[in-house]
Amino acid sequence: MIRALISDFGGVLMRTRTADSRHALEQRLGLPPNTIEARVFGSDLSLKAMCGEVGEADLWRALERELDLPRFGLNGQEFQDQFFGEDFLDEDLVAFIRSTRPALKTGLISNAWDGLREVLHTRVPIADAFDVMIISAEEKVAKPDPRIYHRALERLGVKAEEAIFLDDFIENIQAAHALGLRSVHFQSSAQAQRDIRTLLTR
Repeated sequence: MIRALISDFGGVLMRTRTADSRHALEQRLGLPPNTIEARVFGSDLSLKAMCGEVGEADLWRALERELDLPRFGLNGQEFQDQFFGEDFLDEDLVAFIRSTRPALKTGLISNAWDGLREVLHTRVPIADAFDVMIISAEEKVAKPDPRIYHRALERLGVKAEEAIFLDDFIENIQAAHALGLRSVHFQSSAQAQRDIRTLLTR
Protein backbone atom coordinates (compact mmCIF):
# COMPACT_ATOMS: atom_id res chain seq x y z
CA MET A 1 0.00 0.00 0.00
CA ILE A 2 1.38 3.42 -0.96
CA ARG A 3 1.36 5.87 1.94
CA ALA A 4 3.74 8.63 0.79
CA LEU A 5 4.81 10.63 -2.26
CA ILE A 6 8.29 12.17 -2.23
CA SER A 7 9.44 14.63 -4.90
CA ASP A 8 12.61 16.36 -5.97
CA PHE A 9 12.50 20.16 -6.39
CA GLY A 10 14.95 21.50 -9.01
CA GLY A 11 14.44 19.92 -12.42
CA VAL A 12 11.01 18.62 -11.41
CA LEU A 13 8.84 21.18 -9.61
CA MET A 14 11.11 24.09 -10.56
CA ARG A 15 12.49 23.94 -14.08
CA THR A 16 14.21 26.20 -16.62
CA ARG A 17 11.98 27.11 -19.56
CA THR A 18 14.80 28.03 -21.96
CA ALA A 19 18.53 28.65 -21.68
CA ASP A 20 18.26 32.08 -23.33
CA SER A 21 19.07 34.17 -20.25
CA ARG A 22 22.04 31.94 -19.39
CA HIS A 23 23.34 32.10 -22.94
CA ALA A 24 23.07 35.88 -22.77
CA LEU A 25 25.12 35.87 -19.58
CA GLU A 26 27.78 33.71 -21.21
CA GLN A 27 28.05 36.16 -24.10
CA ARG A 28 28.20 39.15 -21.79
CA LEU A 29 30.90 37.57 -19.60
CA GLY A 30 32.88 36.11 -22.50
CA LEU A 31 32.35 32.53 -21.36
CA PRO A 32 32.29 29.52 -23.71
CA PRO A 33 28.76 28.44 -24.71
CA ASN A 34 26.92 26.06 -22.39
CA THR A 35 29.40 26.39 -19.52
CA ILE A 36 27.72 28.71 -17.03
CA GLU A 37 25.55 26.03 -15.40
CA ALA A 38 28.66 24.00 -14.60
CA ARG A 39 30.20 27.13 -13.06
CA VAL A 40 27.20 27.64 -10.79
CA PHE A 41 26.14 24.06 -9.99
CA GLY A 42 29.16 21.89 -10.71
CA SER A 43 32.10 23.60 -9.04
CA ASP A 44 33.78 22.12 -5.98
CA LEU A 45 32.49 25.02 -3.89
CA SER A 46 28.93 24.50 -5.15
CA LEU A 47 29.09 20.82 -4.22
CA LYS A 48 30.39 21.76 -0.79
CA ALA A 49 27.51 24.23 -0.41
CA MET A 50 25.07 21.47 -1.40
CA CYS A 51 26.39 19.39 1.49
CA GLY A 52 26.35 22.30 3.93
CA GLU A 53 30.12 22.70 4.17
CA VAL A 54 29.91 26.35 3.08
CA GLY A 55 26.99 28.76 2.93
CA GLU A 56 25.16 29.80 -0.22
CA ALA A 57 26.20 33.43 0.35
CA ASP A 58 29.85 32.34 0.30
CA LEU A 59 29.27 30.57 -3.00
CA TRP A 60 27.79 33.65 -4.68
CA ARG A 61 30.60 35.89 -3.37
CA ALA A 62 33.17 33.45 -4.76
CA LEU A 63 31.42 33.41 -8.14
CA GLU A 64 31.33 37.20 -8.22
CA ARG A 65 35.10 37.28 -7.69
CA GLU A 66 35.85 34.39 -10.06
CA LEU A 67 33.81 35.87 -12.91
CA ASP A 68 34.89 39.44 -12.12
CA LEU A 69 31.29 40.60 -12.42
CA PRO A 70 31.89 44.32 -11.67
CA ARG A 71 34.13 44.51 -14.74
CA PHE A 72 31.06 43.63 -16.82
CA GLY A 73 28.74 46.02 -15.00
CA LEU A 74 27.07 43.30 -12.93
CA ASN A 75 26.69 42.74 -9.22
CA GLY A 76 25.99 39.39 -7.60
CA GLN A 77 22.24 39.88 -7.30
CA GLU A 78 21.88 40.95 -10.93
CA PHE A 79 23.82 37.86 -11.97
CA GLN A 80 21.51 35.61 -9.93
CA ASP A 81 18.39 37.29 -11.27
CA GLN A 82 19.50 36.76 -14.86
CA PHE A 83 20.82 33.24 -14.27
CA PHE A 84 17.46 32.14 -12.83
CA GLY A 85 15.42 34.39 -15.11
CA GLU A 86 13.88 31.54 -17.12
CA ASP A 87 13.04 29.35 -14.13
CA PHE A 88 9.36 28.58 -13.51
CA LEU A 89 7.32 26.65 -10.99
CA ASP A 90 5.24 23.79 -12.38
CA GLU A 91 2.06 24.81 -10.60
CA ASP A 92 0.09 21.96 -12.16
CA LEU A 93 2.46 19.37 -10.73
CA VAL A 94 2.46 21.08 -7.33
CA ALA A 95 -1.36 21.05 -7.40
CA PHE A 96 -1.26 17.33 -8.22
CA ILE A 97 0.97 16.68 -5.20
CA ARG A 98 -1.39 18.70 -3.02
CA SER A 99 -4.32 16.66 -4.35
CA THR A 100 -2.81 13.43 -3.02
CA ARG A 101 -3.17 14.72 0.54
CA PRO A 102 -4.32 13.70 3.08
CA ALA A 103 -4.54 10.19 1.62
CA LEU A 104 -0.75 10.31 1.20
CA LYS A 105 1.96 11.95 3.21
CA THR A 106 4.11 14.20 1.05
CA GLY A 107 7.83 14.86 1.19
CA LEU A 108 10.55 16.77 -0.62
CA ILE A 109 14.17 15.66 -1.01
CA SER A 110 16.34 18.29 -2.67
CA ASN A 111 20.06 18.54 -3.32
CA ALA A 112 20.23 22.25 -2.60
CA TRP A 113 22.10 25.02 -0.85
CA ASP A 114 21.13 26.30 2.57
CA GLY A 115 18.83 29.04 1.24
CA LEU A 116 16.19 26.71 -0.19
CA ARG A 117 13.95 26.42 2.88
CA GLU A 118 13.49 30.20 3.01
CA VAL A 119 12.76 30.25 -0.74
CA LEU A 120 10.05 27.62 -0.27
CA HIS A 121 8.42 29.73 2.44
CA THR A 122 8.69 33.09 0.67
CA ARG A 123 9.56 33.50 -3.02
CA VAL A 124 8.16 30.11 -4.06
CA PRO A 125 5.68 29.50 -1.22
CA ILE A 126 4.97 25.78 -1.58
CA ALA A 127 6.37 24.56 1.75
CA ASP A 128 2.86 23.89 2.99
CA ALA A 129 2.44 21.23 0.27
CA PHE A 130 4.85 18.95 2.14
CA ASP A 131 4.77 17.19 5.48
CA VAL A 132 8.55 16.86 5.45
CA MET A 133 11.28 18.75 3.57
CA ILE A 134 14.75 17.21 3.41
CA ILE A 135 17.39 19.64 2.10
CA SER A 136 20.89 18.33 1.52
CA ALA A 137 22.72 21.38 2.88
CA GLU A 138 20.86 21.02 6.16
CA GLU A 139 21.37 17.27 6.31
CA LYS A 140 25.07 17.39 5.30
CA VAL A 141 24.38 14.56 2.85
CA ALA A 142 23.02 14.51 -0.71
CA LYS A 143 21.32 12.18 -3.15
CA PRO A 144 22.10 9.50 -4.19
CA ASP A 145 23.51 8.70 -0.73
CA PRO A 146 21.07 6.21 0.87
CA ARG A 147 21.11 8.11 4.15
CA ILE A 148 19.08 11.01 2.78
CA TYR A 149 16.29 8.67 1.63
CA HIS A 150 16.27 6.88 4.98
CA ARG A 151 15.88 10.20 6.79
CA ALA A 152 12.92 11.16 4.62
CA LEU A 153 11.23 7.80 5.19
CA GLU A 154 11.85 7.95 8.94
CA ARG A 155 10.42 11.45 9.28
CA LEU A 156 7.41 10.57 7.17
CA GLY A 157 6.90 7.42 9.23
CA VAL A 158 6.70 5.07 6.25
CA LYS A 159 8.61 2.09 4.89
CA ALA A 160 10.50 2.27 1.60
CA GLU A 161 7.98 0.06 -0.20
CA GLU A 162 5.18 2.39 0.94
CA ALA A 163 6.64 5.44 -0.83
CA ILE A 164 6.84 6.77 -4.39
CA PHE A 165 9.92 8.84 -5.26
CA LEU A 166 9.98 11.34 -8.18
CA ASP A 167 13.26 12.73 -9.54
CA ASP A 168 14.82 13.79 -12.84
CA PHE A 169 18.30 12.29 -12.29
CA ILE A 170 18.53 8.61 -13.10
CA GLU A 171 21.22 7.98 -10.48
CA ASN A 172 18.86 9.28 -7.79
CA ILE A 173 16.06 7.10 -9.12
CA GLN A 174 18.32 4.04 -9.13
CA ALA A 175 19.43 4.69 -5.56
CA ALA A 176 15.84 5.02 -4.38
CA HIS A 177 14.80 1.89 -6.27
CA ALA A 178 17.66 -0.06 -4.67
CA LEU A 179 16.25 0.84 -1.26
CA GLY A 180 12.79 -0.41 -2.23
CA LEU A 181 11.00 2.84 -3.05
CA ARG A 182 8.65 2.89 -6.03
CA SER A 183 10.42 5.28 -8.39
CA VAL A 184 9.25 7.56 -11.18
CA HIS A 185 11.84 9.09 -13.49
CA PHE A 186 10.62 12.60 -14.32
CA GLN A 187 10.59 13.46 -18.02
CA SER A 188 7.51 15.68 -18.20
CA SER A 189 4.78 16.85 -15.88
CA ALA A 190 2.08 14.85 -17.67
CA GLN A 191 4.20 11.69 -17.74
CA ALA A 192 5.09 12.00 -14.05
CA GLN A 193 1.47 12.43 -12.99
CA ARG A 194 0.39 9.54 -15.19
CA ASP A 195 3.06 7.21 -13.82
CA ILE A 196 2.29 8.14 -10.22
CA ARG A 197 -1.42 7.51 -10.77
CA THR A 198 -0.59 4.12 -12.25
CA LEU A 199 1.42 3.17 -9.16
CA LEU A 200 -1.39 4.35 -6.90
CA THR A 201 -3.95 2.14 -8.60
CA ARG A 202 -1.90 -1.08 -8.52
